[in-house]
Formats: sequence, structure tokens, C-alpha cells
Amino acid sequence: MDTIGESSVNPFEGSANDIPITQISRMIEIDMRDMLDETSLPQPIVAENNILM
Repeated sequence: MDTIGESSVNPFEGSANDIPITQISRMIEIDMRDMLDETSLPQPIVAENNILM
């Protein structure tokens, strides 16, 4: 139980079971820039080994 607790203390560290905050913010950026009709949109972050970092 201690190991599980220690690994989930900070859900934004970037490990496999954490919240993919970078991917979420990138999608928000892409959506907002698309609404502003910008043409050079950043590429979305893709999963590596089925894990979003």
C-alpha cells in the first residue's frame, strides 16, 4: 500500500499512471489556435508504448 501511495502522491510527475497534463494542454492549444484560424498548428502529442506523457 505504501508503494501505491508514494507513486500516486503527485499525479503530474509524468509517470505511466499520471494525468497526461501535457497532452491535455496541447489539445487545448491546438483547438484555440484552430478557432483563431491559424494555419501553423502544433502536432498533437502521440502515445509512446500506449502511454501519454
